[in-house]
Amino acid sequence: MISVIDSIVSHRFFVIRVTAALLACSLAAFAQYDKKPYIEWSEKEATKIMNDSPWSQTHTLTDTSKAFNTSRGRRSAASTASSVVAVNFRVRFLSSRPVRQAISRLALLHDNKIPEQMLGRLKALAEAPFPDYVVVAVTCDSDRGSDMLQQANETLRRATTAVLANKTYLITNEGQRVYLKEYQPPRNDGFGARFIFPRIVDGKEMLTAQKGEVVFHTEMAGGSELNSGVTTSDTAVGYGFTLHTRYKVKEMMFNGKLEY
Repeated sequence: MISVIDSIVSHRFFVIRVTAALLACSLAAFAQYDKKPYIEWSEKEATKIMNDSPWSQTHTLTDTSKAFNTSRGRRSAASTASSVVAVNFRVRFLSSRPVRQAISRLALLHDNKIPEQMLGRLKALAEAPFPDYVVVAVTCDSDRGSDMLQQANETLRRATTAVLANKTYLITNEGQRVYLKEYQPPRNDGFGARFIFPRIVDGKEMLTAQKGEVVFHTEMAGGSELNSGVTTSDTAVGYGFTLHTRYKVKEMMFNGKLEY
């Protein structure tokens, strides 16, 4: 199922370089994703696919826990503003070919001395089919540390399939809920937590028509309520979070094929 991905992520240089690229690179307009081979994508184009595209979305939440600390008296407006930290939640269809190609491209762009064996693995990652499963990956990052970022990452690390099974699902463009099959916590690979769903439902692909939306939904409680509790949509309460992310199916076409 994930053998192609697992075969590549054990290489630590890949994690460091690709993660740095995603955090440092600004986004550029890139709407015609399949007009040139992925090996010709620029860094901005590949990063756009990873963070803001038909297969990837970024939800930005704010940590204001230090903005209202009155123990030292009145804060200035500038001081209060500087205490508000933005935390980005990246929600990606890792099983989609564009996202995997963007990962491979960023690795190539950030290391011109990749061993031949690794080049083969990058090509396999970019081109391998995913006939049986849909994988949604979630990461979170910020331009600086905060309690929310630390606790959100801890929530992702400690969550389990059993805890999330009834709170995590995809809603197909036909309105059917497809529940989580397996949850894999983040590893030292930069890909984030993996939410794995069956691709074949009732004998057919979960998505076929180029209409409507597919929705990814998960509820992850934080802190002492890690194994229970619910938060509101696209918010963080007690450093747990709920993500309710919509993707337009007709925009997920890539080289004439629906990719997800």
